[in-house]
Amino acid sequence: MKTMNTEALYQKVPVQKRKKRWLVLCILVVSLAVLLLFSAVSPAPVAYLVRAAFTVEFALAPDGYEAMEEAVSVARDVRYPSAFRENLADIYTPKEGGAPFPVLLWLHGGAFVGGGKQDIEVYATALAAQGFAVVCINYARAPEAKYPTPLVQTGEAYSWLVDVAEDYRLDMSRFALAGDSAGAHIAAQFAAIQSNSAYAQEMGIAPVLAPNALKATVLFCGPYDVEKIVENEYMLFRFLMSRTAWAYFGSENWAQQSSEQASITNHITGDFPPTFLTDGNTASFEEHSRLLEQVLTAQGVPVESFYTPEEDGITVHEYQFLMNTSAGEASFEAVLSFLQKYVK
Repeated sequence: MKTMNTEALYQKVPVQKRKKRWLVLCILVVSLAVLLLFSAVSPAPVAYLVRAAFTVEFALAPDGYEAMEEAVSVARDVRYPSAFRENLADIYTPKEGGAPFPVLLWLHGGAFVGGGKQDIEVYATALAAQGFAVVCINYARAPEAKYPTPLVQTGEAYSWLVDVAEDYRLDMSRFALAGDSAGAHIAAQFAAIQSNSAYAQEMGIAPVLAPNALKATVLFCGPYDVEKIVENEYMLFRFLMSRTAWAYFGSENWAQQSSEQASITNHITGDFPPTFLTDGNTASFEEHSRLLEQVLTAQGVPVESFYTPEEDGITVHEYQFLMNTSAGEASFEAVLSFLQKYVK
């Protein structure tokens, strides 16, 4: 058997091509070194890198999605009044049915630095085809905007929806709040502010909803115990989350300065609305979700949840948007059942 002469093979590669490969490798190494250097003094490089990653489309449509699209009207890029940037909304409503429709205000994910309302398009369309109005909003993201800007904008968006409810056939007496990933954290914190007057005072954000006006929350894959955000088996995940949290909370010492206030599990009362929780079992925040469920249950808050055991298959972060998978289909049915009970 002949042995491979790697040296001879290398010599056959043209000199110019070898130089180009070395140049590309050097650029990659230098870029990584620069990124690591700057990320030690600023969260911005990692924040923008993560934001770029969220431009990749992730959601997968369920079977029969074309018919769902035909049944739904969408008003895109509607501007809601806000003191901050990125104040646009998409409003999904059924074309037919018993208007006015129950409303879900949805806050997108993106690690507080990325993502956008367009990420919810498939899921919002599927919900609207079932008789719900789904309002997906953008909000100002880090590092340009800092905590608690998205919470203030959520209140601004709610007040705007009350004003335009008749224009878009919205029934604001049947109102729920939803969010995924970072958006789930924002939604849950906003709900805590509305249901806990002492917490609202601590945050310096006045509640905008009347008692019991928020009928439910739907929370997907959120980091509800902020101090534990970086407690993950994957080193890269811990690194990225530590930098995006720094960008959002505005301090390298965010864990010491903001974690107690921003951890939802510390501020739950019995007035928190009925809640649906789900998370993936791999590279996500399932422990956070289960802890929040325990805290809510201890306070007497109705909770429904959906988790896939690892032995039944891997479900990743934001798995619920993979709507053509068995887990995605099952969780969607669970969400619909929950909403039918508490909102519709």
